[in-house]
Amino acid sequence: MRALFAVVLVLFVGGCASTQSLAPKIGMTPSALLQLQLEGRLQAPIPPAALRYELEHRDRSRPRLPFHPRAKVALWATDTNFNYLLGQDASGKKTVTAIDLSKNSCYDPIALKVDRAQHVWVGCELTSLSGTNGAVQEYTNAGMLRKQYLPACPSPVSECQSFSGYGYDSGVDAHGNVFASLNLYSIETCNPSCVSVLGGGFEWWPKGNPSAAPRLISLGTSCSPLCGVGYMDVDAAGNLWFTFSGYKQSTYGFGLGEVTNPTTNPQFTIVEPVGTYGFFGGVYASNGGGTLNVIDQKSRTISQYHLPLSPSGAPFNVLGPTRQNAFGIGDPVSGGFNKA
Repeated sequence: MRALFAVVLVLFVGGCASTQSLAPKIGMTPSALLQLQLEGRLQAPIPPAALRYELEHRDRSRPRLPFHPRAKVALWATDTNFNYLLGQDASGKKTVTAIDLSKNSCYDPIALKVDRAQHVWVGCELTSLSGTNGAVQEYTNAGMLRKQYLPACPSPVSECQSFSGYGYDSGVDAHGNVFASLNLYSIETCNPSCVSVLGGGFEWWPKGNPSAAPRLISLGTSCSPLCGVGYMDVDAAGNLWFTFSGYKQSTYGFGLGEVTNPTTNPQFTIVEPVGTYGFFGGVYASNGGGTLNVIDQKSRTISQYHLPLSPSGAPFNVLGPTRQNAFGIGDPVSGGFNKA
């Protein structure tokens, strides 16, 4: 099971590696998505060992976990196998409330973030049992769905006929603009003939308006210069930091990128090259925006960098490795910190 547990704000434990392939054009159940990821036809958010374990345990009976709207939650976590948002006590050992995300069409919830209002942001890999779209959902600290952001034809592409995409993470800047990472997106434009393109990047919604047409930040198509965006965060200056997958010559691997001025004049820079990390993981800006934390799921470590960060800059500290669990997995997927 891709059991994702929180430490302080959110820390995820779980485990897939793959190369980018063609986006499926047919309906896709969560189990089918897992199978495609394990076969290497689609990229996954966790390494192969944990993905294989998750697929093997997909058929277990779903637990019925109670929802308590007045519960005092210290830590939030997602249970990807059974589509729950779990509120836990400060020890992380007791679940005090559970939100059934499937009732809000959120399947395979991956990364979490908690904002200053204590709202919880969930990256949903899928939004139906027969589709290929993901979503970002915002919940109150009581576990009630507040807003949902769905990938859609971006503005101002008037020729767009269809758009689909999915990702694992999200971020909000100081102006309330909402960003969603897109590990893979597909856009079809017609003028007058129709062309379909596969790529990776971001969509964002101005001032947190889910009804607005999103804007697309494309970081490349057909695996050039990157294959897919993994996890992300927004720093104090409003710039996007993210882990990504791609190729360095013929070698497939994972690196760190930055997009400056994402809402006005997006500029993409590879900061840590492909091969820096064994498998991409969560990105989180802490210390008032002065520290960038990047998780490597393969080494089970968190590299901490001073911001601003120059290309190929070295971390000033490395946390971990985290311990593995009884099943031989337990890689940290994503996470964050509180004021302490």
